[in-house]
Amino acid sequence: MGQIMGIIINVISQAQRDPLENLRLAVERAEAAGVEEDTLDDVRTKLAELENEVGKELSISIRHAVSGETLTVVRARPSHTPGYLREHVLRSTGEGGVALHFLFQSQVLDEKVSLREAGLSDGDTVFLVQTPLLCLTASFDGTARIWYLQNGDCRKMLVARQGGQVQSATFSQDGSKLLTVSLDGEGKLWCAESGRLCCELSGQPGGVLSGEFSADSHWITGASDDCTAIIWNADTGKCSQILAGHDDDVKSAAFSPDASMVVTASCDGTAGLWMATDGSRIRALVGHDDVVKSAMFSYYGLRIITASMDGTARVWNVDPGGCLQVLQGHAKAVNSAAFSPDDLLYLTTSFDGTVRVWEAESGECNLVLHADNKVVNTAQFSPDGSMILVASGAECVRLLSATTGECITTLDGHEDWVRTATFSPDGMLIASASYDGTARVWSSRTGECLQTLAGHTEAVISAEIITA
Repeated sequence: MGQIMGIIINVISQAQRDPLENLRLAVERAEAAGVEEDTLDDVRTKLAELENEVGKELSISIRHAVSGETLTVVRARPSHTPGYLREHVLRSTGEGGVALHFLFQSQVLDEKVSLREAGLSDGDTVFLVQTPLLCLTASFDGTARIWYLQNGDCRKMLVARQGGQVQSATFSQDGSKLLTVSLDGEGKLWCAESGRLCCELSGQPGGVLSGEFSADSHWITGASDDCTAIIWNADTGKCSQILAGHDDDVKSAAFSPDASMVVTASCDGTAGLWMATDGSRIRALVGHDDVVKSAMFSYYGLRIITASMDGTARVWNVDPGGCLQVLQGHAKAVNSAAFSPDDLLYLTTSFDGTVRVWEAESGECNLVLHADNKVVNTAQFSPDGSMILVASGAECVRLLSATTGECITTLDGHEDWVRTATFSPDGMLIASASYDGTARVWSSRTGECLQTLAGHTEAVISAEIITA
């Protein structure tokens, strides 16, 4: 097998033909070289399977779910996902302000399932449902704004003027509410539809430092400035549980995917795991030698990753809670750590000016990405895990391959450093927030700036795209 692999690699590296033609040529050369028939039979079988797969193109008609109009016909392979259909629809319609969902036999196509697995055959029709997209921005000017991306309208997005600068703003998962947290410790809940103030977060001994919604949008958890984390009711804003037990300030708090648990990161050098229902501490995650900056669950909720000022990140089992891996390699404090959507990779950012990608199975570092001006503001995986979005010490955002580290495209246009950048839920759009007082919306496919959201009078510190 080693001999034939050498021939295949040599042919593919030199030829400029179609990959299938390269493989056919490699098999011919292997035959001429006298490679054993048993080995060749295995390769011929794989070649036949590949030829069969490539030959099975599907003709899929895309029709508008409301009007019934045929928008386009897409030639796709059975192995393609709905994202492939979405790219073709975007090319044909040029519509960048809506989310695109596909219906087949009254079911929404799962983004992670292939067309074959979804049951589509040649000649089938899928129906397109368009949903308006919103962008939520927060600024040091004391306001949060909701923007309607279909027309860039910002006249209805003035949400609040806080007692102090807004440090975060986030939508609930169902899009009905939004939470703002200001630097003076106020947490407020707003109706996303009307912009009306619903209630303030209350009942905690100290001020509110952060907040995030549970996946079901019923609860909020966040850090307070009195060494505790809090769980609030997202409908009333009332304190439900106080998570007390840390010996120093709590830096962050995050729900598990099913909202049954909360993980906290603290300046006391530990992370805490808590029951959301009664606020009891399950266990302390002990091992870091300095402040724990952040802690979050994996997408399947079985593991936790922590980032620390001691220059390492650690991966822990939720049950029984032991440390599985210590990710060492950064030269300075690790500011954040996250899982890829399939939980197969880790992503860490550091004050040493680098972003690192790690293999979850081995804990080995695969890639070291160097940020502009040695400053990493934020980094995140794309929804499909194939790309990494990095906002660093520059007026641009870079989109990089998660496997090679190669720069796919540079989003250039801001007039000051970009504070943060995030993907839309389907990965088709990117929102960036800048110290120049604007947010921008970009196509992740082309790198084109689709809209500039101007209206804030000071730095924009966050921008989040959701489906209305």
